[in-house]
Amino acid sequence: MDQRVLFRHSKTLDLDLVKALSGRRFARVFELEKACWSVVLTQSASESLALIEQLRRTEGITLAEPDWLQVRLYRDSGNSPVSRAPAAAVRQQLSLTSWPEHAGRGVKIAVIDSAFSLSDPMLDSMPVEMHYDIDNRRALPVKPEPALLESDTLHGDASLATIWSRHPDYPGIAPDASAILLRRDKNWTSDILMSLQLSYLTGADLVQAAWTLPFTQQALTEALDYLSYRGRQGKGTVIVAAAGNHADHLDDGFSLAAQPQVLTVNAVSQEVKWPVTGSHIVSYVEVPYQVYASATGKYSLVYSNSSAATAAMTGVLAAVLSVQPSLSASQLAQLVRQYSQPALNAQSMMHHVQHNRMTH
Repeated sequence: MDQRVLFRHSKTLDLDLVKALSGRRFARVFELEKACWSVVLTQSASESLALIEQLRRTEGITLAEPDWLQVRLYRDSGNSPVSRAPAAAVRQQLSLTSWPEHAGRGVKIAVIDSAFSLSDPMLDSMPVEMHYDIDNRRALPVKPEPALLESDTLHGDASLATIWSRHPDYPGIAPDASAILLRRDKNWTSDILMSLQLSYLTGADLVQAAWTLPFTQQALTEALDYLSYRGRQGKGTVIVAAAGNHADHLDDGFSLAAQPQVLTVNAVSQEVKWPVTGSHIVSYVEVPYQVYASATGKYSLVYSNSSAATAAMTGVLAAVLSVQPSLSASQLAQLVRQYSQPALNAQSMMHHVQHNRMTH
């Protein structure tokens, strides 16, 4: 497997003229205000270390670090709760009895996930602005094709159904929102950086990260800061992240869910909370939901855990922003905390927003 090195450099530096990069494949992955992060491929760990030593002596390059690949080696260790509640339509599970007719309209959601089949007929009207394969650096079709079905699409399909479904019995939370679909099957930091860069460039209001990352590198921290301060014309891009499904205290770690720039969501079912703890958790969202399964072609999949909670929260916030687009990322986080005691009361939050619209 190729090794990778991330390095931060000035925007004006011509990388083609950097001797250390001669003959190596490299690419920019995130652009900051006054600098860029790029990634370069090497053939071994020793070559990566030698390259870093060369880069540190190159004017215009201010930081270099290995590009980490973080892989979860387990599926379920048995310590995450098993929901005994029956799966229901997400709106029913969240008790959304009065919801905006065009929930999500004018809002863009970037969904970063392993894969999307787009085979759900109830997503035919979903406005997809981009479908991109981060791993292979190529655009993907916005309609289903056999190649898309070869990947593990259950997780991605479930997230899309939660937000965009127009099934009469299982309607999504923000079906009028625009979608930016970013397929990223491997947790290379450089690939997450590129996902965030595309989210920013396409004007995403919300970024859904319904997955966990144990360690946040410096490059990713800077990208999160940039989106938080400069996204949405200075109001801040809202990055919604899953707390995780296994016992962990976020305040003691360096995970994505522990970062102050993200809105971290945990799951709850019939008052049983998922075991992740920490002050960074802004809300607990009721699960599970009945969603589309490409294997059956029906709404037969039970979508649960903090991934489902994250997708639901993303949809709720998209609906809120479609009613009140002037809200900043920090104001949204404050609203979520206000209406999560501890479980999210999305209906009350929506009523508050609808009756307290800002006029500036």
